[in-house]
Amino acid sequence: MNKLSNLLLTSIPRYRINIPSSGKSTTFRPFLVKEEKILLLAQESAIESDMMLAIQNIIENCVDDISNVDDMPLFDIEYLFLQIRSKSVSELIEPTIVCPETGEQVSVLIEIPDIKITKPKNHNNKIKIKEDVIVTMKYPSISTLNKSNNSLDYTNPSSFYNIITECIISIQTKEEIIDATALPSAEISDFVDTMTTSQFEKLLDFFLTSPRIEHTVKYTTSDEVEREVVLYGLTDFFG
Repeated sequence: MNKLSNLLLTSIPRYRINIPSSGKSTTFRPFLVKEEKILLLAQESAIESDMMLAIQNIIENCVDDISNVDDMPLFDIEYLFLQIRSKSVSELIEPTIVCPETGEQVSVLIEIPDIKITKPKNHNNKIKIKEDVIVTMKYPSISTLNKSNNSLDYTNPSSFYNIITECIISIQTKEEIIDATALPSAEISDFVDTMTTSQFEKLLDFFLTSPRIEHTVKYTTSDEVEREVVLYGLTDFFG
């Protein structure tokens, strides 16, 4: 870093934040012009993987004690990016939504501090799929999505099949605990394939009820009817 750059770096503010999944406290700084350029280039490409890589770089550069976000839960990544963005640009965002009732596009104004992480009270990563079989799951991460060649699509449950096989950590029986991470992916896929529909839906429910950033937006359409829609995930907020 040269002398001129150091003149500016000493005045950059830092903010305290808790990592949602672990509760660990750390600090972060706003992103700088060099990181904003990375983000703008990713937005221009309109490729989801480019955008996720840009967000990954920004978090690793701006948040203390985080050097690799590949294995962090996606809701951690989304939450951290929102907080960094709020201190770097503005606490206000104005996404354009498509009304599911009328099909028209509506701009809505959202304050980032109002966007929360939701988590059902009975949510658990240990799922009893049979009286003597308990499957332990992990939350999807960037590396999980890369391995499964999938993105999270809550409107299409079948898209979670490959993600489920990548997120099984262990299988516990009366006799043993099997480390699923040490087994070939094909063996885990076979295990999932032999489940009944109800057993598979229990694993699927783990993802559908996983923590995620979420916000309910009220808006008025051209017919002067007030409606509301739930937004979740960075795609909804930044489109």
